[in-house]
Amino acid sequence: MRFLSILRAMAWHSVRDKINIFFNLFFPLITLLIFGYVFSGIYSQSSVNIGFYGQKLPPISGVKYIEYPSISELINAVSSQKINLGITLNGTALLAYINPVNLQSSNYYTSIVKSVADEINRSRGINSVIKVERNEISFSGKHIDYLDNLIPGILALSIFSAGIFSITASLAHFRDKKVIKKFWITPLAKWEFYAAFISEKMVESLLSIILLFVAAVVFFKPPYSIDFVRFTLTVLAGTFGMMGIGMIILLISPSARVASEVSSVLYTVIMFFSGVYFPLDLLPKFLQYIAYGLPLTYLVMAMKSAMGIAPMSNLSYYLTIAIMFFGSVLVLLGFSRIFKVE
Repeated sequence: MRFLSILRAMAWHSVRDKINIFFNLFFPLITLLIFGYVFSGIYSQSSVNIGFYGQKLPPISGVKYIEYPSISELINAVSSQKINLGITLNGTALLAYINPVNLQSSNYYTSIVKSVADEINRSRGINSVIKVERNEISFSGKHIDYLDNLIPGILALSIFSAGIFSITASLAHFRDKKVIKKFWITPLAKWEFYAAFISEKMVESLLSIILLFVAAVVFFKPPYSIDFVRFTLTVLAGTFGMMGIGMIILLISPSARVASEVSSVLYTVIMFFSGVYFPLDLLPKFLQYIAYGLPLTYLVMAMKSAMGIAPMSNLSYYLTIAIMFFGSVLVLLGFSRIFKVE
């Protein structure tokens, strides 16, 4: 069949394109591993070095005390990051010194100071009248940390990247090199070209997601409860939706170089405002309004829902999927336009 011949040719073209392979398969994997190991280590330090001056402090599990002869030397040690945290006990006041550079770990260090204060009170026979206990109640009923929230975002970002760049790189290259025109003077049906191109890019996107997901499970063992029907629908619909956006960029770009540059800028901007790396609640209100107008935001939400870590009603989920599948219409309309121009 001509369809299979075209599919093999496009697959071979993608394999030979080293930049395409790197950015669609290996770059998301590298991003996942780097962020995964960085953030998985924030709250899992085997021992925390805490400096103190003055009175001896009670032993705390996972804490190594280092005594300093003066308060100035203790402060200098914290500021130069020789120690993670500094503490002094002055009568009834427990003073903590934290370097603002350690912003990601500040809550963790604050909890250690509270534990030290509780031990001091117990050693003096003082019991708290009201005890504050923190209980985490997640959608899945399992403990979910920052990394567990990050992985679905990286998967969604990979779908976004594969969908957009498959159009603005590969198809733009075909257009600029007049490959489509050469195809069209052969006894080739339009649907064969459409189907072969889309099928090859869908397989490429699926391989990227499978590679990322397997790496996440092997290296970080996230506690997901995956709905594989939703997961598959999210990958397929997301890829179609992002290809639709890529087609719009291609049609308004005069060349493959311009299309790739526009896509790169769009990729860089959108990934910071779509809830991939940090919650949308941290954004100022006006940026939240922008975030909820970006397609990647909803792809991240759908992926988190499919992986069982965030709620999303059936109506909202399937409406999101239906809108993303509309990207296939944009792709087909774009193909028709490109063939007409050619």
